[in-house]
Amino acid sequence: MIILPFFWTNCHIITMNAKKIIPLLIGIALISGIFIWQGITPVVGQLGEAGWSLLLVCVFVVPEYLLNGQAWRCLFPRSTRPGIMQSLWATGMGSAVNTLLPVATIGGELVKARVLTLWGIPAIDTVSTVVVDKAVQAVVTGIWALIGVAFIAVLVPGDATIISAALGALTLIAGVAAFIAIQVYGGVSFVTKIAVKASKSEKFAEFSTKASDLDAAIRLIYAHRGRFVLSVVTRLTLRIILVGELILAAHLMGHPIGIAEAIMLKTLIGALRGLAFAIPGQLGVQEGGYIAVGALLGFPASLMLAVSLANRLREMLPSAIMLFVWQGVEGNNLRKPSVVSAGSKD
Repeated sequence: MIILPFFWTNCHIITMNAKKIIPLLIGIALISGIFIWQGITPVVGQLGEAGWSLLLVCVFVVPEYLLNGQAWRCLFPRSTRPGIMQSLWATGMGSAVNTLLPVATIGGELVKARVLTLWGIPAIDTVSTVVVDKAVQAVVTGIWALIGVAFIAVLVPGDATIISAALGALTLIAGVAAFIAIQVYGGVSFVTKIAVKASKSEKFAEFSTKASDLDAAIRLIYAHRGRFVLSVVTRLTLRIILVGELILAAHLMGHPIGIAEAIMLKTLIGALRGLAFAIPGQLGVQEGGYIAVGALLGFPASLMLAVSLANRLREMLPSAIMLFVWQGVEGNNLRKPSVVSAGSKD
């Protein structure tokens, strides 16, 4: 029987070490401190208003997986482009890993690339598109942050608040621009060469060639600007759709939130989550963000914490299922050598 095969796959993405445990402990401390500060009883009361109907927010996982998968899929060359359902399932597995495991939102990207590779898509295409897809996600986060600043300017009085938000958004965009520049100008090869020199071992020299091939594949994707733009638009469309999740959750709790307010909350919380990628699930950062932004709009902290938990409900329940689906994929892969071996003996 295969139990959690991802513990021994060659990705090693969930090996627990201090670098991963410390951010996790920080997140746990943050979210614990927030609930101790605000109190759990009012939040439970808000959730009780919605009852089991709050599970309706999980409906939004369908467009989430579908559009995220399509945004990644359109970056592939037509000759090796995976099917819609292949990209959907691989995206769901990657999202599950990023949501439930301490992998700094990177491990899930490795998983979805690995899954498509196991399904026959060339590794050079799965890895290069994952790298560029990460840049697409960063670009969308920057655009989303600017939209949030625009809504702050309309909904929240005070120049200081607007200026602070604008500076934060511009800083984020500058980081995104630097990230893309590194990809376009051969960042993978540069980092690999440094690592090879540091290792002082000839057996790692082949990695330099592979890194050069990967850089070439990444530049080829950027050369097809239409694919990149389409990917950005697709992910941005999803962000707009997910505003409905917040509106639905608040409505079920008996506290309707307007579209403009919901967009402002979603945009700014999305930007905060992007900046806090190192903390697993952005624990505490999301909750603190909802409280702070909600306060600007006059919403009680208990409602904002309850809405945040509804958001996590939509993320975690489907992710738990997709994590087991990933186990099945890895398990099938681990069983293949034994089947071949048995056949050769006959």
